[in-house]
Amino acid sequence: TAGVGSALGNVVWVVLAGWWLALGHIASALALAITIIGIPFAWANLKMLPVALLPLGKQIVDQP
Repeated sequence: TAGVGSALGNVVWVVLAGWWLALGHIASALALAITIIGIPFAWANLKMLPVALLPLGKQIVDQP
């Protein structure tokens, strides 16, 4: 719903930097998931994947 400019910006972002960030989030989530204490942090890290891949046009809101 953000428009064509946002979609084009997301394509450029994924090609230049988004996939590196996504791989970093996946790698750190795997490393964190090794320990029981790290599992919630790994889950939070995986929740950041959509924002790392396609950040333009997203809204981050607090959920109660």
